Amino acid sequence: MLLLVSLTVFIVREGAIALYLADFSETCQKEWLVQHFKFEKEGRGTDYWVKRLARNSMPVAGHIIAELNKLSEGSEGDLNDLAEMILRDPNLTSHVLRVANSQQYTGPDKHVSTVSRAIVLIGLKGMRALCISLMLIDSLLKNGAKVRMLEIMAQGFHAATQARAYMADKAPEAAEEVFIAALLYHFGEMAYWAGNDVSAKNEKLLKGDNTQRHKAVQATLGTSFNLITLGLAKQWRLGATLEEALGPEDASSEKAQAVLLGESISQAALEGWDSPQMIQLLERIAGHDNDEEIAALLAQFKVRAGEALDIAKHFGAANVCRMIPGPDHSYIEEEPAVKASRIMPCDPQLQLNILRELTATAAEKHSVNTVFQMVIEGIHRGIGMERVAIAFIKDFRASAKHSLGYGTEHWKTAFDFDVGPFADNVIAEAVDKGGFLRIDNTFYRQHKNVRPKDTVKVLGNVDGLIFVFEVKGKRPGLIYADRADFGGVITQNHADSFHHFATQAQYCLQSISPVKR
Repeated sequence: MLLLVSLTVFIVREGAIALYLADFSETCQKEWLVQHFKFEKEGRGTDYWVKRLARNSMPVAGHIIAELNKLSEGSEGDLNDLAEMILRDPNLTSHVLRVANSQQYTGPDKHVSTVSRAIVLIGLKGMRALCISLMLIDSLLKNGAKVRMLEIMAQGFHAATQARAYMADKAPEAAEEVFIAALLYHFGEMAYWAGNDVSAKNEKLLKGDNTQRHKAVQATLGTSFNLITLGLAKQWRLGATLEEALGPEDASSEKAQAVLLGESISQAALEGWDSPQMIQLLERIAGHDNDEEIAALLAQFKVRAGEALDIAKHFGAANVCRMIPGPDHSYIEEEPAVKASRIMPCDPQLQLNILRELTATAAEKHSVNTVFQMVIEGIHRGIGMERVAIAFIKDFRASAKHSLGYGTEHWKTAFDFDVGPFADNVIAEAVDKGGFLRIDNTFYRQHKNVRPKDTVKVLGNVDGLIFVFEVKGKRPGLIYADRADFGGVITQNHADSFHHFATQAQYCLQSISPVKR
């Protein structure tokens, strides 16, 4: 057994955590309460800093985190909502796919091209936690890459990697939760330094030993960084494991212990792999003075530190790699992200990759909704159609079930058209005709009886493409796509790619029919 419960608690508590617990001892509770109200009145204290950092440092991240937390676990509908939420943010989409393709998730032999497939592999809970951590890290980096903040972030990536590796051997299903908790263990301090340069007013927060720094933080902020992190964790529901690891009570769960173990390893490594602090930690973990076992443990720690470098790069934090005490400090500087344009490019290679994933997903008999989600992602990102919707047909109504693209947020309620025998809109015409239909000036000249006003209010007066699925003689749904009015023109290549993609999607649906709605 790598670690004893009591040993973990002892190792961490004799450091900074012991100071945190001291705040709540019986001898100083009354004094602490007096100071607490004094600090709140002066514009300091835990509540003050939690509100200030949440409001000023990461307002966008906080809004998206609130949306992510509305998703319940295990619901297929929430899985689709999560995919659409991610895909509406090109930057988050890029980050998610980059991390999902790291060795920690898919390994060297697999590649994930769609967010939908990444969620299938990682799971709803794991993906939600991943998105929250990506948003928070990205917000911190955008807010200002201050040196002290980067140092703490580097320590977080190292601790998180060590903690996840430990947890993966014991309870793999909890490894990601432990990783996120360890990564965000010093989030309050990171947020503080992201918005503050080191100056004469706060440089004492960095000097001296743990005791001196803790007293300086208490005097300057009226609270501790741990309490600020705990307040943010509760406000944003960052997870019970993080709250337990930060809490005043001894961490009893194995997940919280893993977080504290990762923290201990990262702290000791700052002093050097052969430092007295690291040797002492290794001896305590081993439980006895065994040179071979200690050497094996140290080798494991170094390997994981090397993995932390790769993980930080995938998170878009390559500039912290040089601060992680890994065995190899080499790293690759990443090109700055290109601001996404509403006019999306056509990517034939991505189309091919997504079609392969779509076929694999259908072969694995995943739900029809998962297949649909991959279809609209492929048409959106692969073909370059800015707005895409998949509508189900029931009781002579075509109602959007999935939508993606700028300005489609309301389509799940607004995209609802009569397709009965007496309807005369373009959607009804497409359903009646079946198969593929291109909507443009030529179409309207040939179908003068079709009045577009029924759809203009929702879709606008734009060219579009429609494909009506046919499965076992029935037409259960359709795909609609356009390039809206962002300057994108539907070329013949777009139309051919859309037709091919939709046809392949229909084959996948036929293979997993009957269709469930």
